[in-house]
Amino acid sequence: MGSSFKIDVQKIEKNIQSLQAFMQDNGIAMFYISSFDQYLNEYVPMIDCHRFYLTGFSGSVAEVLVPSSGRVKLYVDGRYHEQADNECDAKLIDVVKVPQNKGVLSTLWEDLEALAPNNVAIEGERTAVSFYEKLETKFDVDNYQNGELANVIDFEKMPALGPVKSVEKKWRGSDTSEKLKKVFAGESNAAYFVTAIDSLAWITNCRGYHLPNLSSFLGKALVVADKVYVFVGSDMDVQCEDKCIEWIKCDETDQVSELDSIVSNLSISKVYIDKSMLNTRDYLNLKLVFSEELLVNKVGGLVEFHSIKDEGEIKAYKDSFKRGDKAIYNTIKWIKEQVASGKEVTELDLYNKTSEMYEAQGAITQSFNTIAGAGANGSIIHYSASSAEIKIKEDTMCLLDSGGYFEPGFATDTTRAFLGGSKVSDPKCKEIYTLVLKGTLALQNAVFKAGTRGVGLDAICRQPLFQAGYDFAHGTGHGVGIHVHEGGVGIGPTRNYLLKPGQVVSIEPGIYIPGFGGVRLENIGLVKEHPEFDGFLCFEPLVYIGFEPELIDEDMLNEAERKWLEEYEAVCSSRGTSFRN
Repeated sequence: MGSSFKIDVQKIEKNIQSLQAFMQDNGIAMFYISSFDQYLNEYVPMIDCHRFYLTGFSGSVAEVLVPSSGRVKLYVDGRYHEQADNECDAKLIDVVKVPQNKGVLSTLWEDLEALAPNNVAIEGERTAVSFYEKLETKFDVDNYQNGELANVIDFEKMPALGPVKSVEKKWRGSDTSEKLKKVFAGESNAAYFVTAIDSLAWITNCRGYHLPNLSSFLGKALVVADKVYVFVGSDMDVQCEDKCIEWIKCDETDQVSELDSIVSNLSISKVYIDKSMLNTRDYLNLKLVFSEELLVNKVGGLVEFHSIKDEGEIKAYKDSFKRGDKAIYNTIKWIKEQVASGKEVTELDLYNKTSEMYEAQGAITQSFNTIAGAGANGSIIHYSASSAEIKIKEDTMCLLDSGGYFEPGFATDTTRAFLGGSKVSDPKCKEIYTLVLKGTLALQNAVFKAGTRGVGLDAICRQPLFQAGYDFAHGTGHGVGIHVHEGGVGIGPTRNYLLKPGQVVSIEPGIYIPGFGGVRLENIGLVKEHPEFDGFLCFEPLVYIGFEPELIDEDMLNEAERKWLEEYEAVCSSRGTSFRN
């Protein structure tokens, strides 16, 4: 499921030279390039990711500063430190490795303040309003909009988009009319302007699979108490009969006039926007339709509503994860059988077989590019270069991180580390595997008070690792929804979200040793009220795939951990997804 779009270092160098020549001609000191498309998506295909054309870095999250001369600065967090070094030419790119306790954009901002350029240029349709406004407080900002940079760099065109279709009633949970009542309870004259495409997919109960590894569709919407006005391309094929949704097919240049026409017939007292999820061009266009006083910043937009799953959605999640479990179990089982029979099997075989097994379980596509790393490559947190040259042997420790989309269009996400066979050649493999397992079990079985925030749970997962001198340079958990990374919930040193019943969140500690290998054990938990203790919450596992028995050092487990493991493996065994004999 990886991107087929590639770019060589000579082309990257030429692109940098073209942009820097343009900057010099126009008196631009610094050009900020985001990783986003116009919808500010996290996962943007490389063909539409302008940052990729200037760096060659293929990770999902990064920020770029291009000076008028000299090396481009690429800012990456801990997930991508090793990957960025591997993918970027150091003669052209200065990889800035952001530490765990700092944000990528905040680190870039600190550098901007230190560099103090005369001005900063941006692409308006790919830059969040929040950052644009921050830039304006310190610098003169040149706002290039509507694809003007395409006159400087030869960007490829995106392929044609498929149809937008409604999700079947049995899979989608509440209807759009019910969701509108929840969103607008007590605020009948308010509105939301939505550009986050997972929020749009949720409120409309529609999917389009318009981008790789995403089930959502490309569009924007004005959401009011009784109607969702959705703006899509003029040639979009829409297969949706919901009377609460009006589809406006038009080109980008016509959206302002179309929106103005709609608003003229409505009584709107305020329009909620999220300046971190809205691009600068759309914001400036909104100010042509609404007075600025009506535009109210509301962090997260609709995320607070769709991060809490209703009963119908929870049923769909459980079905999807059960099929995802089988796909992963069958993949690992196949690898072990091939190795045991003496057949040659490679890292690329692991990658490809994962896709086959998801398809066999009915997956429409995968929810992110599968991470399949063998041996030392397991230490690259978001490894994306599975190779036919890397052989998996009996003592090879592998890391497999994958997810899929089934009929409901909700993402799944699970990681397992495992052995190619049953031989452990280095005791460090068992040590780090068992430490990560202890972290996973500790958080999965945690009991916590209602009102607990994600930052308060993070240390529970890290403590077993800390006690052995290990840590991991990423958050412990992210929300999972229509997109594999959903806002509104998370667990980590800087994740200040409240944990609420109905939220779905990952639990994924890891240990990564460059040159040796890595372990990550990721389960997904549904936050629910504790069945016995009033005022307390706990997690219900959505993933049931057994752990690698050959990599568990039983002597490192305490009595509670052994009990948790036995109970979990018993469920896996009943589902046919345990590796125990």
